[in-house]
Amino acid sequence: MIRKYEPRDLTACAAVFCSAFSAAPWNESWTASLAETRISELTGTPFSRGFVYEQEGKILALAAGRVCTYLHGREYVIDEFCVSAETQGKGIGSEMMQQIAAEMQAEGCVSIVLQTTRGYPSERFYLKNGFQRSPDMITMFRMLAD
Repeated sequence: MIRKYEPRDLTACAAVFCSAFSAAPWNESWTASLAETRISELTGTPFSRGFVYEQEGKILALAAGRVCTYLHGREYVIDEFCVSAETQGKGIGSEMMQQIAAEMQAEGCVSIVLQTTRGYPSERFYLKNGFQRSPDMITMFRMLAD
């Protein structure tokens, strides 16, 4: 079942987040505490929209994002999307994307926007689920510490 994220989901979602991003190809070192902080930040505003995939009482996937207005209308910006490492490749992510698209469209959004790493399996996943690469946009960042 796919449903809206609730604050009581935080610990289980942090476990999914750590599972997904500690696995290849990301191999990131997230702690449960840091993942909880990130998820809380992403789900704690009036414009936040989060979703979970729950099966038999266990959360297997998470989407956390926000609704923003842009020139062409409101868009849903996905900041984090992950499926637990042990359940990837079973259609859970695609099913979530379909439901998220339907719910965001019903809420008046005209697009879904996200960033992912070029060449990673996530890029293929998003392309398979109807996303397009932007020919004009690039990601830029600036580190603030030495």
